[in-house]
Amino acid sequence: MKTLNSNKANLLLLFTRDPYVKLVNKELEYYCSDDNSLIGFVSLDKEDDTFHAMLFDRDSRNKYCLVSMKLDYCSIEEARLGLEKLMDTYTKNDDALRREQPANDFFTSIAKPEQRHPFFELLLDKDGFFCAAKSVIEELSYHFEDRDGNFVNQFQSKNGFDARIWELYLWCYFREENFHFNYDYDAPDFIIEKMGFEVAIEAVHVARKQSFTDPVNIPTFEEIRKKMEDEIPLMYGSPLYSKLKHTYQNQPYWELAHVKGKPLVYAIADFHADMSMTWSFPGIISILYGIDQKAIHNDDGTISLENESGVVFQKGELKIRPLFLDDQFKHVSAVLFSPCGTLSKFNRMGVQAGYGNRKNKLFQIKMGYNNASDTIFPNIFGGPVNDNCHETWADGIQIFHNPLAELPLDPALFPHAGHHFYDNGLIRSSIPQNHIISTTTYNIKNLPIDPPSFTFQSADKFDEIIKKWRM
Repeated sequence: MKTLNSNKANLLLLFTRDPYVKLVNKELEYYCSDDNSLIGFVSLDKEDDTFHAMLFDRDSRNKYCLVSMKLDYCSIEEARLGLEKLMDTYTKNDDALRREQPANDFFTSIAKPEQRHPFFELLLDKDGFFCAAKSVIEELSYHFEDRDGNFVNQFQSKNGFDARIWELYLWCYFREENFHFNYDYDAPDFIIEKMGFEVAIEAVHVARKQSFTDPVNIPTFEEIRKKMEDEIPLMYGSPLYSKLKHTYQNQPYWELAHVKGKPLVYAIADFHADMSMTWSFPGIISILYGIDQKAIHNDDGTISLENESGVVFQKGELKIRPLFLDDQFKHVSAVLFSPCGTLSKFNRMGVQAGYGNRKNKLFQIKMGYNNASDTIFPNIFGGPVNDNCHETWADGIQIFHNPLAELPLDPALFPHAGHHFYDNGLIRSSIPQNHIISTTTYNIKNLPIDPPSFTFQSADKFDEIIKKWRM
């Protein structure tokens, strides 16, 4: 028996462990057998302070499942020895591990070559930058329920890859927040449940407008400022409004029997251009609440934050009100957004779990919320991605609550997300410490050592400019 990277254990067991059990059972140490086939953990029962040993093996669909356990040890040392004995004496029972359905296969090509998404092609390169992401998606696929039967084809295609990656990401995040899934219905995309509370989630995305052959082009600050006036807010508003008008079996989602009485959330991501999710985030606040925030450079060299509310958007001759201040959207409880639901997220999670090509290095730069009350500047972190890092699926998740919602969403159901509320023309937010605003990952080939880390926070370098900035 040997120790197992906790990042890898959490990935392999994400959909194996029962969420309710996790609430009362604290996992302490992870191990695998010498041949890497079995995994297990030692845990603490928070109800009675006893220790448990749990052993897992793969079934015929390649999913890890519980095959043996010993409970109620008096110490962690006894539980550790108990797990080692379970591994040493375990005999595989093929009949007990046989399942009716075959293992999912996301990567055998079924889409025509000319229809395949370039990022899917990158996943197939076993020596490329995204081989860690492929390992992660492969492990997740064994647990996936393809309800409509066309997931794999869309996952491989230009028209479907972004949407399916976003759905995979949301699926992982909801499980990390200890939700169960109801797979009895085809729409909306998720019905999730925790402690007797259910939420309906529909995934939506801003479709790609940039050509696949165009070079990566990040707009300048001036270009971004101009785009934020109408273009980006309306870019988010269009698919959200389309979802509002969308019906399933001739009914809007909130009228469906299995959705009625449950909060309805639209989960949106921006894929309109390469790296657009790193800068387009303020457009959501604008289109939902009609709020525009600008950093104003004053004549004396200081910078102050200006908040404008009541913004209305122009599309041709049509004036468009903020969505959450429009009674039509009262059926939508909240909008969920993340800048992190991309292939790079899966790649980082894979590298942290020990997957990937060691010749390729990842370096991540993160902008995080600065919780200090006297600053408008974010915290900025940069560092190599390796198995000493620990990233969660919740990083970057933002939930914007509808002030006019008929069925408000309880923020306590999503404790690791950032929550934003409209309050008389202002945004009131509840944000975890250093919660992610945006992140950029750099792929570096044939670098012999990890690049150095850096941190730019208010506690140190911010102090150097505090006199210039009026904070």
